[in-house]
Amino acid sequence: MIDKTKTSLVSFYVGDKNFTSDVSALQYFTKNLTQDLRMDFNFSLGDDWSTEPEQELEYYRQQMCAYIENTYHNITVAYSGGTDSETMIDAFKRRGTRQLTLLHLTNSVSAETEERQRLEQDMKERIQYKHADAIKNLGWKFRIGTRWEVGSSAQTERSITDGKFTAWNPDVDFLNQWYEEKPTSGIVPRYDQKRAGCVVYGKEKPEIGIENGWWVARYMSSMFETPFGFSDEVDDVYFFVNSACTNLPKKISWLKAKAIEKIFLRDNILPTERNANDASLFSSPYYAEINRATGFQALSEFLNTNASKVWGWWMHKHKAKIKTVHKETNNKSILIGKYFDEVLVKTIDNRFLDLKHKMVSGIRSKSYKLFPVSDLLTSRIKEHVKNQDALKKLRKTREKLDTITGVNSSEVLTKNKKHSKL
Repeated sequence: MIDKTKTSLVSFYVGDKNFTSDVSALQYFTKNLTQDLRMDFNFSLGDDWSTEPEQELEYYRQQMCAYIENTYHNITVAYSGGTDSETMIDAFKRRGTRQLTLLHLTNSVSAETEERQRLEQDMKERIQYKHADAIKNLGWKFRIGTRWEVGSSAQTERSITDGKFTAWNPDVDFLNQWYEEKPTSGIVPRYDQKRAGCVVYGKEKPEIGIENGWWVARYMSSMFETPFGFSDEVDDVYFFVNSACTNLPKKISWLKAKAIEKIFLRDNILPTERNANDASLFSSPYYAEINRATGFQALSEFLNTNASKVWGWWMHKHKAKIKTVHKETNNKSILIGKYFDEVLVKTIDNRFLDLKHKMVSGIRSKSYKLFPVSDLLTSRIKEHVKNQDALKKLRKTREKLDTITGVNSSEVLTKNKKHSKL
């Protein structure tokens, strides 16, 4: 057997002090607000992203496929059929990679619901149609709906209290997640015990923002849940964020930023930080369009949407159903809510909390500068600011006149509009 040491994808820092969870880092930062707060990858992605990689996106995807194929013999893909994992296996299929295991995990609670069963049946049928060639010619094995046992509410409480998770939102708030699992022996096949094995995750598309007139790429702690605890003999490999091919996340970032800039120009959207961030999220109305521009394609049109994401309508309905039929899951939900209200609200600066939804805003990585916002968009924001300044001056003039005359000009204007025949 090959002995391997598992390392996490990200770490959190307050100054020089290291933390393994975003909550622990934010609690410490709240007491040390003058120090630097950041999330770092546990490898370098390079500092200069201001030049777009010259090759097509597929070239860099194939570089990652080659690295994985040449490094590991037992290759398992953490498969959901979503945009990340489906895009990944399509690249492996074009390369002709043999003997992949596509592992789709379902926790023992979700597995009993009609919604999950229908989704998995649909996935099986689509896989048989789309990937029949890989199953026949490349020896691929799809394991859809492989079950794992969730922990009890007592186990969840211990894990939360001890900070044994990576990020609050995708681990704790998103019920029955991998950080609390009871590992099942043999869940990852090793058909050659003497050669290295890995589980490949699709992590993760960058967030795009605007900072000081530049489009930037960055990542958030909420993107990275704790990986499944398979075995120390199996490496965790992240396909889209990896030091083996740093040009892959750079290329995706450039394509995504250019797609968002195109949308802003087309739909007359102001290039503000908030608008850029909103367009970049799963909940964005441009989610599918941006995925197409960056070369991501799911197994089905349903999985192409954000319905099964944390904020999606399907996932919202699914979580509500589970809490009504499974007492332990409902107990976990109550426990998590209490811990948020009684501990996090008191120990984390509330600017980092979403009090309504009981979520943590998370911690960002460094920002990677890509390219300047276009002159046309910049001129729009200048014109917008100019118009806003003119409105402020007009309001001040009216308020001054109202003080002198004793007449409410806004009220007069409203009455005139009502009686106007135009």
